[in-house]
Amino acid sequence: MSSMSDPSQLTFGRLSWAALPLHEPILIATFAAVVLGGIAVLAGLTKFRLWGPLWHDWICSIDHKKIGIMYMVLGLVMLLRGFADAIMMRAQQAVAFGGEAGFLPPHHYDQIFTAHGVIMIFFVAMPLVTGFMNYLVPLQIGARDVAFPFLNNFSFWMTVGGAVLLMVSLFVGEFAATGWLAYPPLSGILQSPTVGMDYYLWALQIAGVGTTLSGINLIATIVKMRAPGMTLMRMPIFTWTALCTNVLIVVSFPVLAATLTLLTLDRYVGTNFFTNDLGGNPMMYVNLIWIWG
Repeated sequence: MSSMSDPSQLTFGRLSWAALPLHEPILIATFAAVVLGGIAVLAGLTKFRLWGPLWHDWICSIDHKKIGIMYMVLGLVMLLRGFADAIMMRAQQAVAFGGEAGFLPPHHYDQIFTAHGVIMIFFVAMPLVTGFMNYLVPLQIGARDVAFPFLNNFSFWMTVGGAVLLMVSLFVGEFAATGWLAYPPLSGILQSPTVGMDYYLWALQIAGVGTTLSGINLIATIVKMRAPGMTLMRMPIFTWTALCTNVLIVVSFPVLAATLTLLTLDRYVGTNFFTNDLGGNPMMYVNLIWIWG
């Protein structure tokens, strides 16, 4: 009862200053740079009175061209983080030989290794491809927009939500140290009891929902909104590629969502889908994750 009466406990729960990586100078420097950059961006938006146009013309836009551009901008921004992770890994490998430990602690290196793979697949390659499809497909088939414009906007911001959650893990808590596919038992609660795996699971689940909805939207657009006279055999090659890609997305991403849900249940509820005992089988996770992969 006394803990619930504490305002900080009621507001932040178990979140404390210990979650901040104050002992990691690289992360502190990165955090300071991000904060200063964010302040500069906010100041620029305020000075040039761009908040209104940003909100109405971009954030709330249902124009497929603008949403496609925002997808590509997201992919390029996350590419900077992924590229920085790659440089840090290569630099660590270059200096950590002989008796030298390098500049990254092993646990931090594992997090960078995992985050790099997740970012490059889920938050660079996929947003860039989805952005191109959003921008070009309606133009190529003569449609005014995608089939479900509001759903298109929602899908994008779900992807952004997953990316933001991954970026927050850089400064609050930590990220998974399991590798980007998070094979059990390493991703189980016994081997990964920290919040890193939770960041991983929620970021991928949220972004995966956005990707699945975007795939459904683009399939409906291509199948139902072609201009009169444009049969399937008259569609451009890129539109055919987009159709096949989104069919694969709609078929495979629910499998990824189900797999991550089962892993989440193993961690939160104590089930034994992917454990080494009590009827669990880690190889089932490998098979399921590569149905998606």
